[in-house]
Amino acid sequence: MKKIEVRTSKIQGSGLFALEPIHKDERIQYIRGAKFKMVVKGRQEAMSIMNSIGVGRYSWLDTKNTPFRYINHSCEPNAAIVGTKTVVALREIRKGEEITMDYSMTDADPYWEMKCRCDTKTCRKKIGSIQTVPPEIFKRHMPYIPKNFQKIYLRTYIQRHLGIAPPVPHSIRKTPQKTH
Repeated sequence: MKKIEVRTSKIQGSGLFALEPIHKDERIQYIRGAKFKMVVKGRQEAMSIMNSIGVGRYSWLDTKNTPFRYINHSCEPNAAIVGTKTVVALREIRKGEEITMDYSMTDADPYWEMKCRCDTKTCRKKIGSIQTVPPEIFKRHMPYIPKNFQKIYLRTYIQRHLGIAPPVPHSIRKTPQKTH
């Protein structure tokens, strides 16, 4: 287990930071927290579980009393969850660097969305569940996306291309960009 600590983040509020160098594919830690199930029926319920990490379509880990409560999102993350609880480094992480993950890769709730504050070159500005991830980003993250979320994404992707997918909630639909 790698040594980590909570500090003030440039992304938002507090963040999780490495106290030692971490190598690519190295296990950082296991996420701790009580597992709970919930079928989210609307945006208000989706926002009520903001401090939780998805481990299945209707199940989450409550990270409220753990350091992982403070892991921030980045559209260019340096960590990911493998399986349901193992956090690994996607690349070399320097001592003192903030540990981030892409929240979209572990959430299947179609009502969940949030404004992104990562301010990276590839920032998506607004993030949502795995079903909203563009194909090129999904492909890039593919080896590190938990299997159950891969299945959810691929099922939705195929259904959309066959014209049989349930609609994406209005608030996370992409609006067409004007071209000049």
